[in-house]
Amino acid sequence: MLGNLKKKIFKRIPLSYYPFKPFMHKHKCIFVHIPKNAGSSVLALFGDNNGRKHAKWYDFYESNDYFFERYVKFAIVREPLSRLKSAYNYSIQGGNQSSSDLKLKEYIEERSSDFDSFVVNVFSSDFIMEQPLFYPQYLFVFDREFNCKVDELLKYESLQQDWQKFSKKYIFPENLPWENSSQKVKKKVSVSAQSVRKVKEIYHKDFLLLGYQI
Repeated sequence: MLGNLKKKIFKRIPLSYYPFKPFMHKHKCIFVHIPKNAGSSVLALFGDNNGRKHAKWYDFYESNDYFFERYVKFAIVREPLSRLKSAYNYSIQGGNQSSSDLKLKEYIEERSSDFDSFVVNVFSSDFIMEQPLFYPQYLFVFDREFNCKVDELLKYESLQQDWQKFSKKYIFPENLPWENSSQKVKKKVSVSAQSVRKVKEIYHKDFLLLGYQI
């Protein structure tokens, strides 16, 4: 009895253990950081320099359902093909230069020479479930019954405008910096119709649930 009471009290103390971060308790929010969706800009806005944590909604819920139910929860989503191109570019640059990212770079380069051949030869349902950088976006914010578990989904394509409305609604800092390093060098990437069809098939639920044209 006393043990359960201690657990309940402890869960209401705003401690920044995984996956929570200090700024989340300070601003009473939960940011579900989906890879390659301008998450670094959000972290910079809130003054967080403790690295990226790509936790899913249920990681926060299982860690502390008390704060999960009370904090405003949000994520940034992106047109799936555009996000895939960004993840590909990041990967062939070696990612964060960790051993796992360098191995991924090697794996991709051994099997493809450009983005289109990457889609043809590497990109698959198995690949996206084995590589966190390429996880489908809906897995971060939807439950198994396809219910969205966050309060706000902001669109990468209109992020500045979306953030202005969002920040005013919840009284968050307004001036979102642009911290996406993969956007510093933009290259035109040719994509065959066959590859587009494959991406739309494999990321079908992202297109459907996140409101992008299939």
